[in-house]
Amino acid sequence: MVILRRLTVHGLDSAKNGEEDIFRLLADQEELSAGMRIDGPGAELIIGNCEPSLGSFSQGKTEVTLADHVLKVFQKVHVLPYHDTFKYNFDHMYLHHMVPYFQSCQSGEFTEGFDFTHENVRFSVVGVFPAKSYGVVGQATEIFYEGPAIERRVLQRLQVVPYEVGLPEHYRPTKLSLDEAALLSDFLRPYFEQRSAELRTGDVVPIHGVRFKVIACRPSEGGGVGRDTEIVCQGVALRENPVTQNAAAKTAAKGKARPSAKSVVAAAAARRAASQPGDPTPSD
Repeated sequence: MVILRRLTVHGLDSAKNGEEDIFRLLADQEELSAGMRIDGPGAELIIGNCEPSLGSFSQGKTEVTLADHVLKVFQKVHVLPYHDTFKYNFDHMYLHHMVPYFQSCQSGEFTEGFDFTHENVRFSVVGVFPAKSYGVVGQATEIFYEGPAIERRVLQRLQVVPYEVGLPEHYRPTKLSLDEAALLSDFLRPYFEQRSAELRTGDVVPIHGVRFKVIACRPSEGGGVGRDTEIVCQGVALRENPVTQNAAAKTAAKGKARPSAKSVVAAAAARRAASQPGDPTPSD
């Protein structure tokens, strides 16, 4: 097994997370990767960035950083599936999709309205307790999972175009063109794999510091992105007048911090490097 060079961990407020308890818990795991939730005596953690992306902890060889922000743990969450990806029955989806997601894919605090996908089955968090709070699912969180499946229209085709502001230049080979393949792989497909809410023409979708405008939908009434939705990102990056731009900046400033476009580009480059033949590091 590859030894991790660096590792970031996020402490949950359900445990004291002292240094010795953290090191003991990390050493007990055969392998670690971003998104994993692990717990043991005195410690409960969610694994953050790993270098390389998969490996084991070795005290004295792995540099460990404990994130400053302690993640709050929900007492209860209520999760429902989307009807168009409903699979077998509620118990099956709980055991084979919801629980595995919360054990291996959490990346930060969320609240009601949060969408996620696990192995092509889509879900939405419809309630949390304490109500309206932000948090994560921990070992003691009670997960409710029954209720009417969420109905939505599924798009056949979605066309979006990015705004110039915030878009790194290498996604624009020329002033009149876009690198559609790179935008799809680095921004759009990863985003819509985890987001299921309905969209309409004219909506603006912020993704890691880059804003995309919905230019057209099929059907025209709008809908959510599904497994077979064709996503198109062609044309010219949009400009907006200074008044609209300033209003958008003020709105964004009120929200929680999001990763920058540079971090997305770096992550994409790391994924491509990890997939090169002859690389001894396992890929995601």
